[in-house]
Amino acid sequence: MSTSDPHPTAAAAPGSPVAIQAKARKFPCPSCGASVEWSPGSSSLKCPFCGAQRVIPTTPQQVREQPIDATVGEPAELGWGAERKAVKCTRCGATTTFEPNVAAGSCAFCGAPTVVEAPPDAKMVRPAGLLPFRIVRDAAVNAFRKWLGGLWFRPGHLREQASLTSLKGVYVPFWTFDAATHSVWTAEAGYTYTVTVQALENGRTVDRQEQRVRWEPAEGVLEKLFDDLPVPGSRGIEPRLSQQLEPFPTHELVAYEPAYLAGFLAEEYAVGRDEALGEAKQRMASEIRSECVRHIPGDTYRNLEVDTRYSGVAYKNALLPLWIAAYQYRDKAYRYLVNGVTGKAAGTAPFSWIKISLAVAAAIIVLTLIGLAKGSSR
Repeated sequence: MSTSDPHPTAAAAPGSPVAIQAKARKFPCPSCGASVEWSPGSSSLKCPFCGAQRVIPTTPQQVREQPIDATVGEPAELGWGAERKAVKCTRCGATTTFEPNVAAGSCAFCGAPTVVEAPPDAKMVRPAGLLPFRIVRDAAVNAFRKWLGGLWFRPGHLREQASLTSLKGVYVPFWTFDAATHSVWTAEAGYTYTVTVQALENGRTVDRQEQRVRWEPAEGVLEKLFDDLPVPGSRGIEPRLSQQLEPFPTHELVAYEPAYLAGFLAEEYAVGRDEALGEAKQRMASEIRSECVRHIPGDTYRNLEVDTRYSGVAYKNALLPLWIAAYQYRDKAYRYLVNGVTGKAAGTAPFSWIKISLAVAAAIIVLTLIGLAKGSSR
C-alpha cells in the first residue's frame, strides 16, 4: 500500500487504476445490532450496550517505510474505509471525523463550540497503520484530575472550565521519518584558566584572580541515525506539546483497519508530507547540533558551524492515539493530552497573575520580617 501525500494535487478520475476506493464498512454488534467500539487494551470490539465482543482479525501485513522520493500517484486506497461524518472547527481549522450517529459538540483540539459539518476528504490517502488505544478512558480521567490538582498559580475556577466530560479519544495523524545523517562540524573550543593580576584598591595594590579563555580551533564528524521521528499531521497539536508525549512505540504499528476507529474520533491530515519533512529536518538539525556541542572539547565554545547531509530518508503515515481534554479560557485554547498507549501526559493551562502577585507580595513581607528580626537581635 502506498502512503503518498494525503493531499495530492489532482484527484483520480472515476475508473482510473490510480486510486482504489474501498467500500465503506459498518460494525454492528452480532448480538443486539448496536454499533460496537474498540476496547482499549484488548484485541476486540465491544458493544457498549450488551457487552458482546467481536475480535478484529489480525493481518500479517507490515507497516513499512516508503522512500521519500517514491512516486506520488501509485495505487492507493482512499478515504477511511468506513462510514464517517466530518466537522471542521471554525477556530483552529481541525477537521475531525466520527460515526454518523454521533452528534458534534465542541472541537476536540481547542474546545471551541463552533464546528460546522464538512464532507470527509475523499482524496485523503488512507493511513498505512495505527497504534490502537491501550489506555482506557478512566485511567486518562484519573491522570487529568491529578494533573489539575497539582497545578500552582492557576485560576480558581479552572476545574469548571476544564470539564472532564471534554476528554475525548482521538486518533491523530502523524508522519514518521527515518534518516541517516553525516555531519561535519567546526568550532572554537574555549579553555578557561586563571591568572593573578594586580589592581589598585583604596590606595593600595592588591592581587586579584581573573578568569580568562584560551581559544583553539576544533572539528569533528558525527554520524547519527533517526528512526521513526514523529511529526504531527495535525494543526491542532503543537509539535512542542506532542514531543512531551514521546516515545510512541511505533515498532508496534499495525496495518490500518477501520474497525479500530469505532467509538473514537479521527482527524484528517492537515499537514502534508513535504511540510512535515521540513519540520522533521529542523528537529533533526537541532538534535545534531546539541550532540556536536557535547563533542566539542574544552570548557566552552563559540562559532559552531554544522554541515549535515541526509541519506536514506523514508517515511510512514499513521494514526496515533491521544486522549485530549481541550477548553477555552479568555479566548485562548488550552489542552491536556495523554499518550493513548503509554499513558504519558502533558498539558497547558493559564496562570492566575493575581495569585502570582499575592504570592510575591507575601514572600516580600516574609523576607522583610526576617530582616527586621535579625536587625533587632543584634
